[in-house]
Amino acid sequence: MRENPERGAWVVLLSAFAIFCLLIVSIPVGARYHILNSERDQVALVESLVGTVVVELPVGAGPQPLTRGNSIQVPEGTLIYVDETSEAVVTFFDHSFMRLFSGAAVRLETLRSPRYQSSPLPASLRLSLLAGRIRIGTALSTTPVDMMVSTLYGQARLAEDGSYAIEVGQDRAEIIAYRGHADVIAQHQQVRLEPRERTYIMPGQPPQLPTGVARNLIANGEFEEPLTEWRIFNDQGTDGGDIDGVAERVADEGREAIRLFRTGAWGNHCQTILEQSIDAVIPDPATSLVVRATVKVRYQALSGGGYLASEYPLMIRITYRDVYDSEAEWVQGFYYQNVDNNPTTFGQLIPRNRWYLFESENLLETLSVSPHRIIRIRVYASGWDYDSLISDISLIVE
Repeated sequence: MRENPERGAWVVLLSAFAIFCLLIVSIPVGARYHILNSERDQVALVESLVGTVVVELPVGAGPQPLTRGNSIQVPEGTLIYVDETSEAVVTFFDHSFMRLFSGAAVRLETLRSPRYQSSPLPASLRLSLLAGRIRIGTALSTTPVDMMVSTLYGQARLAEDGSYAIEVGQDRAEIIAYRGHADVIAQHQQVRLEPRERTYIMPGQPPQLPTGVARNLIANGEFEEPLTEWRIFNDQGTDGGDIDGVAERVADEGREAIRLFRTGAWGNHCQTILEQSIDAVIPDPATSLVVRATVKVRYQALSGGGYLASEYPLMIRITYRDVYDSEAEWVQGFYYQNVDNNPTTFGQLIPRNRWYLFESENLLETLSVSPHRIIRIRVYASGWDYDSLISDISLIVE
């Protein structure tokens, strides 16, 4: 450069101009990229509704208990565990909320929003449901929000201003849209849920086609072989009887049915029982809970429902618990004669030896104690001698 200062000057000048041009272009482009793509970390508010909730922050001193009525702000990456005696609610930065029911575990994967209002990117709210059941209410937002819930079996993208329920079981995930729509994705296939529709995702399978939200809580209510979901047994009570009743599959007037019969009782009590454990939480919100059954009574030795209105020749008994875990029951008996004028509380008079289509009232409206969890159902014959049939039974929740 000393030998040719003029050339050196031109090199410096051109380099400076190139740097100037680079800065002229890169600074606005970089600023624009930053404005369009920059995100802000957000937090969620976790509150215990019932019992003690366990919150595990991504960085911290391990799991933290959160007792009823208390709350804590948490960042993305937080794990929330709810045991069988607890419930929690999580409120997000966009005013959406999530309710965790007993036995649920959720990880808050992503809680982010655009740093600047001019950004076209949606806020990102991504959750992983590890186990149990949750309800999500998405907010109506002035800015777009991408809410995604992932499970072991697939994902669901939830639209704004909606109400959804998602449950993960041992062999499937269930997604319900009560309001708004949801896109459910699994195995590179997608189905859309419209309001009041549900779908299931089985391991290694695409989502099933949407169906209505009504669901039968009873498995094999048509009593098809084998009866693996049902336990069959006799209860002799305390009067010293030893003659059991019999439960057998029969065909009657073109119907496959279960016959419950007993003879030779000589005035002692017995119950011949089909029992199924259900252990299912009533969805929230639920508007209807109805029992439907097709029944027939051929013979009853006791009149009406017996001396205490507790021994009908055919009975349906549902055991449930309320939100405080107190146990209660709903009972429905069927009979065709009451010559002794016995009490018939909870009894339904039906024609003898004719199939009868029974449908209960909406139990959510008529029960004095509102059910929260259905524990089990029994279909049984009770009394002295009896001969009854049932061809199907369902417990429909909607």
